[in-house]
Amino acid sequence: RDEQEHFLGFLHAMGNGDGAAAARHVLKWADEQPSVDAVGFEKAMAALFARVCRGYGTAADFGDVVRGVLTEVRNYRVRVEPNYMTLVINAMCLDGMASKLQPTYNLLDAARPLLRMHERLPRPVFLSLLPLARWAKARADKRHLRKITRAARA
Repeated sequence: RDEQEHFLGFLHAMGNGDGAAAARHVLKWADEQPSVDAVGFEKAMAALFARVCRGYGTAADFGDVVRGVLTEVRNYRVRVEPNYMTLVINAMCLDGMASKLQPTYNLLDAARPLLRMHERLPRPVFLSLLPLARWAKARADKRHLRKITRAARA
């Protein structure tokens, strides 16, 4: 449950362009952070986000943001447990595949409706609405695919 809270919290912070909040969630990706300058890490993450991740609708490149975050993790010696690294690597793989298959696809912006619902709704309500949200997302993705297919033919 903590993994879900802090990984999704990190994604919410990305969507909101909030590097300081992202840093606070990343610092929770391990039970202990014995030698971390948490204040310095938070400031570095805020500066990173000011440069490369201003939130939804700003063409933030998911892969670039996460690579920047991992650089700051290394610079500040932030510990990250293996389960979180697996989530990060899987998300980066999805982003890489999406960008190769459809260069105009933005993973962060595409995830916005679901992330916003998750952020704003109580968990039971979110879970009950998830099938409907998936259906609506699939329809939106089909519309996007038709649009780019028409543009490619023209």
